[in-house]
Amino acid sequence: MAAPRSIVSRLPKRRKAYEQVAQAIREQVFSGSLSEGQRLPSEREMAEQFGVSRVVIREAIRTLELAGILRVQKGAGGGTFVSTNYDKPLSTSLENLLAGKAISLENLFELRLLLEAPAAEKAALRATPEDLASLEEIVALSDKVSDDSEALRAANLEFHRRLAALADNPLLAVLCETVIAILVASLEGQLNMETSQAVLGYHKRIVAAIKAGQAKEARKLVEGDLAQLHSRYHEMGIQLKTSRGGSEK
Repeated sequence: MAAPRSIVSRLPKRRKAYEQVAQAIREQVFSGSLSEGQRLPSEREMAEQFGVSRVVIREAIRTLELAGILRVQKGAGGGTFVSTNYDKPLSTSLENLLAGKAISLENLFELRLLLEAPAAEKAALRATPEDLASLEEIVALSDKVSDDSEALRAANLEFHRRLAALADNPLLAVLCETVIAILVASLEGQLNMETSQAVLGYHKRIVAAIKAGQAKEARKLVEGDLAQLHSRYHEMGIQLKTSRGGSEK
């Protein structure tokens, strides 16, 4: 008879020093002991406080910077500051997937549609007077800068960010913000005034539908907004490659 297999598993390895330091700083940030924008002591001071080398402190800071919990600023007035850019790892992962052609701009457009259309529908059902005022404010600003291509584009993007936030789902808002930011960076310099003005027209109709509590209409308008934007990219010759390096038919 074969000998019974050992049921003893390996004990977990002790955390490395930089991981322990990073965890201690992380806990202080999330507990509120360290607030957003607060400057941390110098590497030398923290090394003395934690009883470790400056190399350990430097690695802990690098780990938390990649996680979006800390921000390192060089030059005069620089230092290490508390940040709340917690979606940074998500952005980095999507950017790497895009660069490696595991996903495409087409995939990101599809994700925007899946996220933003339901968000608009929920907004029409949940929006408060303050929420509506926020949307009307950004549309009014868009109108005001409608002859400035760059400013209009920025205002139009802000509209979508505010709309996603009205769904009252922080995760949905973060995903929308991340996808929008990557698309904007990928297509920078390839949009025109005509496209931005057409988008503004949709935004006015979306606000009207939300104000009237027309949830299905709000959803339909967002779908139309993104669909016409998608079509205009193709009309301008912007290639939205599909995943695995293939081209869209």
